[in-house]
Amino acid sequence: MRFIEGPLDAAYDWRGDVMSPDWDPALARRKLRSAPEALVCDALLDQDVFAGVGNIIKNEVLFRIRVHPCTRVGDLPPRKLAQLVAQARTYSFDFLEWKRRFVLRRHWQVHRRRECPECGRHLELAHLGTRQRRTFWCGHCQVRY
Repeated sequence: MRFIEGPLDAAYDWRGDVMSPDWDPALARRKLRSAPEALVCDALLDQDVFAGVGNIIKNEVLFRIRVHPCTRVGDLPPRKLAQLVAQARTYSFDFLEWKRRFVLRRHWQVHRRRECPECGRHLELAHLGTRQRRTFWCGHCQVRY
């Protein structure tokens, strides 16, 4: 957590806020490419890259794009990197809408679930990455690059 002193707009870079009209996906891609050794599960929780993304969004975005959470950012194909950035924003807006309608949990595909909605296999659960956050994924459907 950081405390901001002075005018917020002078101290805060809104280009990194996934829900801001000033969101800059190209900046997010550049920041990700500058940390090729980072795990995607950590990268999604990096508030300097994806301000506003939390653990549920992390789990759901990785499932949506079918990427294993232990994939290193530098190993992602360019298409998957673009999907990661796009879905971090898209899912954040979906998340907010579902939360406002009190139907958020209904839309979880993997977070706190036991079976994969695609293949029916048992979902994996572990505390992964430098933040050791609870991570749910399908070992069959989500590819480790």
